[in-house]
Amino acid sequence: MQLDATSKPNATNGVAMRRGISSLSFSGPLDKKIEAAAAAGFEGIEIFREDLIYFDGKPADLSRLARDAGIAIFSLQSLRDFDAGPDEARVWNRRRAGRFLDLAAEIGAPLLIVCANTRPDTLPEPARAAADLAWLAEEAAKRDLCLGYEALSTSHATRSYIEAWDIVRQADRPNLGLVIGAVHTLAVQKGFAELEGIPPERIFLVHMADAPRMKMDVRLLSRHFRVFPGQGNLPIGSLYGKLLEIGYQGPVSLEIFNDQVRALPPATVANDGIRAFHLLEETLRPAPGTAAPAIQDIGFVEIACSGREAAAFKTLLGGLGFEHTHTHRAMNVSLFRQGAIDIVVNEEADSLAHSFQLLHGLSVFALAFAVNGLPAMIDRIQRYQGGKIECHGGPVGPRIPAIRGIGGSFLYLLDGSLEAPDYYGADFEQVAADPRPAGKGLLAIDHHSQAVRLQEFLSSVLYYRAMFGFEAGEELDLIDPHGTIRNRILKSGNGRICMSLNASLSPSSSTQRLLTQVIGAGYQHFAFRCDDIFAFAERMDPKLILEIPDNYYEDLPLRANVDDATVDAMRRHNILYDWDAGGSYFQIYTRDSNGLFLEIIQRDGYRGLGAVNAPVRMAAQARDYDHERAVIAAVETRP
Repeated sequence: MQLDATSKPNATNGVAMRRGISSLSFSGPLDKKIEAAAAAGFEGIEIFREDLIYFDGKPADLSRLARDAGIAIFSLQSLRDFDAGPDEARVWNRRRAGRFLDLAAEIGAPLLIVCANTRPDTLPEPARAAADLAWLAEEAAKRDLCLGYEALSTSHATRSYIEAWDIVRQADRPNLGLVIGAVHTLAVQKGFAELEGIPPERIFLVHMADAPRMKMDVRLLSRHFRVFPGQGNLPIGSLYGKLLEIGYQGPVSLEIFNDQVRALPPATVANDGIRAFHLLEETLRPAPGTAAPAIQDIGFVEIACSGREAAAFKTLLGGLGFEHTHTHRAMNVSLFRQGAIDIVVNEEADSLAHSFQLLHGLSVFALAFAVNGLPAMIDRIQRYQGGKIECHGGPVGPRIPAIRGIGGSFLYLLDGSLEAPDYYGADFEQVAADPRPAGKGLLAIDHHSQAVRLQEFLSSVLYYRAMFGFEAGEELDLIDPHGTIRNRILKSGNGRICMSLNASLSPSSSTQRLLTQVIGAGYQHFAFRCDDIFAFAERMDPKLILEIPDNYYEDLPLRANVDDATVDAMRRHNILYDWDAGGSYFQIYTRDSNGLFLEIIQRDGYRGLGAVNAPVRMAAQARDYDHERAVIAAVETRP
């Protein structure tokens, strides 16, 4: 039997693996899923049978719809519970399977996915499964179709692709091949080394997905926690690398079962999928002879504010030892410096920053990344569909490329090379001595946090990983007194940038309060490192510091080996403490401004971010918030 090389599931024609996505990865109408997948750059889409129930058209219309969109239909998903059933189920199974084949032919799908039987009455007889698949392959051949047999971690008998391959070999039909499922394979603790013994042309399709590294029932994991490559922690790169090694050139399809992902618009899901593919390919098959661009550090933080909020924030900066060193020559923009930290305060009335502030209140309008290899980074952002590259700057100084980041704030891209222009020299006038040589206690930005909506959490992780090459830690849950906060740490390759990504559904949690206050995702806090936090605290105005509950200090000696004198000093200055195998960690939090707060830290070998103290900080912030709401309510109800 001969199939068209462009539609055959694994046509060895010298091209790279073909990128696809399953329609069940999206929510919404089937036509919108097809359009989104095609627009993002996928070469093919798998059609989930249940999607056809809600499709406003006939199945035969799908072939034309996909063709007009410029995308192929890779397969029909999925014939289930067919193989190795008891005798009494065999007649019905074969009649049902014939209808699946007719449907696949009608929609123009060259491949029907057949999942290993999950029913408890499945007979553990590989020969019986092979006989059933051989019969079905012959029926498929009459319709010029192929079959892809996929082992499931939830199957009653065939749980690994190794077992599935034995059955496919026994069936011995040319149009019957394997479908490899990444999550199913890793869920049963199998690796991919055995792929070396399988001819690549007998692999008809690969289902690629990631997942968090957690112990749970395999049904729950595979049906609700699959994520895009780069969003989880499974070693799926080993599968992609092995496919490259054995010369596989067929379809690789993203199959994502996740309620958070399905809550996103189809275009967002499709773009995340393409980013995930780029990330896999870049990691395992980097472009020869080119150095990857790298994020070096945070160049500056730009705050949009006005009026009383601006005055209060500048007072806070002054209280922390920042010096107002430069003023913009043409705009109401000020530069505050300390150590290696640059804070830009933008109060310009006729500006993008002002429009941003009118919508969000005092907030971080922009973050600047210093980049090694700026032209390559701009190319990367365009390849990863990072949005329009804009150029911002004053009338004299250099124009700085920028993109819209998560939540609508800007991400500036500064040239980090030695030949880079001075971003302040032309447009800013120096008004005070630069405190960089000695500083006043603060040295650098240690880490920062960003709050996003829960449905954007996974997409945001992938955004920073794919766009900027950040590495992601394990997903954690932090306990806020008013609800759970989902947390993940992201770091630049050199470790200079460390950010905590947070999301929560609880309406009263600190994360959700910020999202409500600033109307969408936003930066929540920045932590500045110093050498001596106790000496620094002596110089601070106590009214700027978040007051920590006294019982925290009563409890501290029960869990930490801290002497009484140190505890008393911590209590006086509202300093918190943590430790790990690397060393100790001290923290001070400021009171927040429209949800944005600052942190002063002393890190003595400690490797974490003080997560153990987050609930205490959140409780103190909640107390301040409740007090502020009570005062406002009292004023509003005053006769």
